[in-house]
Amino acid sequence: MFLGYMHAFRALAITYIVAGHVIDAFIWANPNIENLLRIFLGNGSVLFVFIAGYLFQHLSVRFNARKYYESKLKNVITPYLLVSIPAIVIFVTVLERESMWSGFYDHSIWEQIGLFYLTGYHLAPLWFIPMIALFFIIAPLLVKADRSGYIYYTLPVLIIISCFVSRGLPHENFVHFFSVFVAGMFCSRYKESINPVISRYSVIALSLAVGLAFAAMEFFLMEHTMTYLNYLQKMAMSVLFLGLFIKYEDQLNYKPIAIVAGVSFGIFFVHSYFITAGKIIYSKLAGDLPEGSLISFTLLTIVVLLVCTLLIMLIQKIFSKNSRYLVGS
Repeated sequence: MFLGYMHAFRALAITYIVAGHVIDAFIWANPNIENLLRIFLGNGSVLFVFIAGYLFQHLSVRFNARKYYESKLKNVITPYLLVSIPAIVIFVTVLERESMWSGFYDHSIWEQIGLFYLTGYHLAPLWFIPMIALFFIIAPLLVKADRSGYIYYTLPVLIIISCFVSRGLPHENFVHFFSVFVAGMFCSRYKESINPVISRYSVIALSLAVGLAFAAMEFFLMEHTMTYLNYLQKMAMSVLFLGLFIKYEDQLNYKPIAIVAGVSFGIFFVHSYFITAGKIIYSKLAGDLPEGSLISFTLLTIVVLLVCTLLIMLIQKIFSKNSRYLVGS
């Protein structure tokens, strides 16, 4: 059964991903505005993983291991390998990626290429793919765990673990986001009972209040963003958005939402190229990045979403079904 509310959720999640990366396209004279943007719009990966867990469980009724792995190879791994090529070529032969660990460039070129692919560190959002690939590997175990139901009793413990294990290398990301994936599975498995509850105005208001409380705590108590409080905030926001989209599903049948949702994975793969290229070109012409404001930030986010959407649609028109091998959509 097609879930319209999850389709709309996908459109929102990719908007979060893009917006979170657009923040770095500016120099922020007001650190408070920058921090608030990072607190509320950064770490959109939590929403993405929550949706992945939800849809995984929803489709697990007809789970077939061979078809599942063929699909992931076609729609995720192959486009990851192809989309990565320009960035890896640049950071192996032309520029050195500043964010790489000490001694990285002491390795041979082929080792550098392998490490880039294994970590996804060559392009801002692509760390996600090596991490989600670990979920693909254990998919049969997750199906069995879902059917027994016992895994959901461990969810409180998994959430605590996520608070203590930070993001880093793929295996660390896997541990950190495991609770998010399982939370998505949980909400899907028990959707008939959960959906009427989380779509009540009182529960929506409570989810919003919890999310804002975690955001306020991070803003006033933490020196940096992307802390465990941000993770907890995004978990609360996942419940909030799920409840909202369930409640207003009939009002979300707008074609732009459906289009963005349909090409969301393609946008995920290509948007960083546009942002990075724009930063380089602007810096070359102006000497530095532009000063950030809420207006310029909003406009650039919309432009990147629009350009990427049109590009993916063009690729789909040219390559038809084979476009999935190129951009995952």
